[in-house]
Amino acid sequence: MRLDIVIPAHNEEQRIDPTLWAYRRALPPRDTRLLVALDACTDRTAEVVERHVREDPRVESLHYPKLGKGGVIMEAFARADADLVGFVDADGATPPGELLRLARIARRTDGAIATRRHPASVLPVRRSMGRAVTSAAFAAGVRALTRLPHGDTQCGAKVLRREVVRDILPRLSERGFLFDVDLLLTARDLGYRVVEVPTVWVDQEGSRVRPVADSRRMGASLLALWLRRRMRGAHRDEVVRARA
Repeated sequence: MRLDIVIPAHNEEQRIDPTLWAYRRALPPRDTRLLVALDACTDRTAEVVERHVREDPRVESLHYPKLGKGGVIMEAFARADADLVGFVDADGATPPGELLRLARIARRTDGAIATRRHPASVLPVRRSMGRAVTSAAFAAGVRALTRLPHGDTQCGAKVLRREVVRDILPRLSERGFLFDVDLLLTARDLGYRVVEVPTVWVDQEGSRVRPVADSRRMGASLLALWLRRRMRGAHRDEVVRARA
């Protein structure tokens, strides 16, 4: 089966090069593509990516204005035409073999996502205390508000079947931090089965996460997403009652 992998990238000139090398070496020579979705980069990220584009026909670069991680993934998803469509972070925290394992599992389900919060997951590099606390608090908030069964919605490695992506895409509204949550909630609403898979995840230097500021922003975004979905649900109920 063919696989398209989207890599969202905003000012990743220091980390995108080793990530692309690793994926190019590990991916099958045919039936795979790396779609690098450049999110208004102002550094040399585009230049680094273009070198890979010239050397390997499996690598393509897509240029977008500032849309946020979720925004550029959505735009790149719309251009993907493989049997399986996934995305992975530009920092290389997810080894290529783990992404390919997700793809194999997604073939048998509707989708597969990596999790760092499973006893069988392997994290060779210890996360900072600030990031660990922020991640745990956010995961608890997601479970409390959404009742999603997933323990790690934010791990940046996910693969879905193309028909699932096609069905979900027009219904997504979140383009920022909460894109992953919106994606999984929409998949659940439509009755798709997305399984969570323990992974190997190697924390990388250069993270832009700011534990205090980002925890507040993510919390506010989560609440806003929950309220939007509640309002949409209430509106649908009113329409159904009016038609009855």
